[in-house]
Formats: sequence, structure tokens, C-alpha cells
Amino acid sequence: MPVLFFYIPNLVLLGVILYFFVYKRSKFKNRSGAGAFFFENDCLVLNTGVPYPIPFEEIDRVELHYSQRELDRQWSYSLWVRVVRKNGKTKRVYYKGYRTAKLPLPADMKAALEEMGLRVVMVDGQK
Repeated sequence: MPVLFFYIPNLVLLGVILYFFVYKRSKFKNRSGAGAFFFENDCLVLNTGVPYPIPFEEIDRVELHYSQRELDRQWSYSLWVRVVRKNGKTKRVYYKGYRTAKLPLPADMKAALEEMGLRVVMVDGQK
């Protein structure tokens, strides 16, 4: 019986956390298959566990940190997307891309960001 009292609060906490994730993710329609980020309501939304929207007018630049060596030699690649706001604050999200899944490459991401009028910096981490 004492063990039951230990598990009930933990299950309730887990339920609250799962509800929070589902509720926050349900606010955005373009989240499925979006990769590291997607665009919605004049915001760049970083596709983390809980989507993180950043309005376009607050963004100074977006940095895409990748390895050209991985892109040339492997089927998968790692990428960090770093958003720098005009007030100096930053937010980063990690992205693991796979060529076989038809996910966007860093060059595709750069083109999409520039199309939205954002300044993009490509950073090759292997140099």
C-alpha cells in the first residue's frame, strides 16, 4: 500500500507533462514533417519538444551550424539551428537529418529562411 502512494503523484505529474506537450503542439498546424523549424503566423517556430515560436521582426539572424564533411560522406547529418534575436538572446535546436527520409538539407533550409526575408549565416563546423 505505501508503494501505491509513491506512484500516484508521479503518474499525475507525468499526465500533466504529457498534456502540456500535446496542448502546446496542437496549437501549430504545420508541425508534422517540419524538420528543425517551420513557419506559421509570421513566426519562425523551432520544432523542439514544445514548439518555440519567434516572431520574424525579433530575429536578427539565423545560423545553421553543420558539417560539410558529413553532408558529403554520410547518409545522415547533424545540424544546429541557432536563432539570434535583435536583443541578443539566442535559442538553439538540434536537428538530425537523413537523406533517405527526404528531409531538407542545410542549403534547402537557407533558401526557405531567405525566402521569408531572414538573414542566414551558414557555419561549417569542420573547418
